[in-house]
Amino acid sequence: MNIFDCLEELQAELFEKSYEELEAKYYELCSTNVGGNEAERIHNINLDTFQTQVKSSLQEAMHIVNEQSAKAIYFEYDMNNGWESTFFICDGYSSLLEEDDDWASDWIDEIEGPSNKEFAQVYKENGFDATEKAKAITLFLIVRTLVAFGTVAKSIKLNVPLCIGFHDQDPIMRIKE
Repeated sequence: MNIFDCLEELQAELFEKSYEELEAKYYELCSTNVGGNEAERIHNINLDTFQTQVKSSLQEAMHIVNEQSAKAIYFEYDMNNGWESTFFICDGYSSLLEEDDDWASDWIDEIEGPSNKEFAQVYKENGFDATEKAKAITLFLIVRTLVAFGTVAKSIKLNVPLCIGFHDQDPIMRIKE
């Protein structure tokens, strides 16, 4: 299993499947490749506080977007640094089809987002993709982050593209184009 191929597939699935379907698929993948305990451990991490903080920061980002007539919001989280996150308000945007994410590096403002110490701890114990177990766990952590973020985003009126990715992810994922 190549993790980057899985991320490419996941991007397509974001537009085709519900968040519940995505989470169930990657829970099953993690359970099958790792065993039920790790998948269940990740599944049981409560994301209520994370989502509340995401919502607050996203609302603040939307305020800046409207003030500055920005073109997109990019949410980035750092798996190697406590799952700390930042919302970048960007002056440009390129669609997924253009295969150019340089616009996300050219931001006009930023908002601090939440961290997720529990995800960071699970990740730290396994790494990114050194083993099949690590790959399955990383993918499930990414999917749970995407689902938490996407669920919040659905509750807010957004008039610009919304993207998400881990630090140095290429390409970044589109939640809303």
